[in-house]
Amino acid sequence: MKLHNCKKISFLISGGGSNLLKILKRNSINKDFEVVAIISDNKISTNIKSYVDKFYKNILIIEDQRKLKKKNFFDTDIIFSVGYMKVIEKSIIERFDVINLHPSILPAYKGLMTQKRMLINNEKHYGFTLHKVTNELDEGETISNRFKKINTKSESELLYLHKNLEHEFVYKQFVDYLLD
Repeated sequence: MKLHNCKKISFLISGGGSNLLKILKRNSINKDFEVVAIISDNKISTNIKSYVDKFYKNILIIEDQRKLKKKNFFDTDIIFSVGYMKVIEKSIIERFDVINLHPSILPAYKGLMTQKRMLINNEKHYGFTLHKVTNELDEGETISNRFKKINTKSESELLYLHKNLEHEFVYKQFVDYLLD
């Protein structure tokens, strides 16, 4: 059991949480960090709730959280925004180490609809970036990124390929950041 002196992580999500579920599954085996909280501005998927109930204990789970509250991160070392679609409040950014998973190779394609914009602009590569969160949208220091060549003109296929790339590499890049 590796959890001695591990970082305590809180996760932010908005969507279905497929990346978070992959992260939780790998961490339940590897025990690279302790999960403190999962906070969403929407409902949290049954898959995530069931997995947490089975493999994790004492995690704060908050759904439909419209405004983040500092008190929800009381025992957190790092906040990891994994598909969280809201701007994170300045007071949270100033108090905590906050990182974000962004679905493009920053600094290109900040904001939303990244794959669609990549295809419109005939980009050669797609990918994701882990970066520090600042008060400016998708402006923070890059921690790591991963990319592949675009071999499709279909937005839905590119979204699928992109999600697979994240599922394959985000956990390792996050853990590398924790160990750095």
